[in-house]
Amino acid sequence: RMVSAVLFDLDGVLVDSEEFSSQASDAVLAKVGIVQTPEEKKNVFGRRTHENYQAAIDARGLDIDANELVMRKNRLFAEIIKGRIKPLEGVVELIKHLRESGIRIAVVSSSPLDRVNATLTEVNLLLEFELIISGDCCVMGKPDPEPFLLAAERFYVKPEECIVVEDAQAGVASGKAAGMKVLAVKSPNTHGQDLSKADKIVDSLRGVDIDFLKKI
Repeated sequence: RMVSAVLFDLDGVLVDSEEFSSQASDAVLAKVGIVQTPEEKKNVFGRRTHENYQAAIDARGLDIDANELVMRKNRLFAEIIKGRIKPLEGVVELIKHLRESGIRIAVVSSSPLDRVNATLTEVNLLLEFELIISGDCCVMGKPDPEPFLLAAERFYVKPEECIVVEDAQAGVASGKAAGMKVLAVKSPNTHGQDLSKADKIVDSLRGVDIDFLKKI
C-alpha cells in the first residue's frame, strides 16, 4: 500500500505530557473557581482546550473569557514541562526512519500552537516536522476530520495515502472520518479511551517502521 505521509498526534503519541497539561489546566481553572468533574476530564482527551474550557464555563453559567484561560494555561504549561518531558519510546527512531524513507511527516494536534511549539522545542523535535497543524488552524477540531484533511491538502497527497497515529478516541474518529488508516498507541494517561475503531493498536511505537505501516 502506498504511504505518502504519516500524521502524528502530539500528547500521548510523541511525548507524554498529558499529566503536565492536566496540572496546568487544574491550576488555571481553580483560580477562577472551576473544578472539572471526572466526566468532564474524560471528555477533554483529543479535543481543543478552548472548547473544553468553554464547555466548563457554560455548564456553570460563568462569565469568563475562555481565550484568556487558554493563554494562562499555555504559559504555565511551558514553565512546568522544562526539563521534565522526553519523547516516548520508539518516537525518535521512527521519525528518523520516515524522513530517511522520504515519507512526509506532520504533527496534527488539538493543542494550541503555543503549546505544540513549547512541547516540541523542549524535546528537540520542532525542526523534524515539515508541517504542524494545531487546534488554532481549524474551524472544526477532532473528532471532525478537518485537521487531518487539512494536513493531506497541504502535503498535496490523497487521504488514503496518509496514516494517522493517535492515542485518543476523538483523534481515531477524526482520522477514520478523513478516510485514512489509523494506528492507535496505548498511552498511559488516556485509559478509558475506546480505540477499537483504529485499524491497528500497539502498546508503543518501538519497532514500528514503514513496512509495518504499509500493512495497516
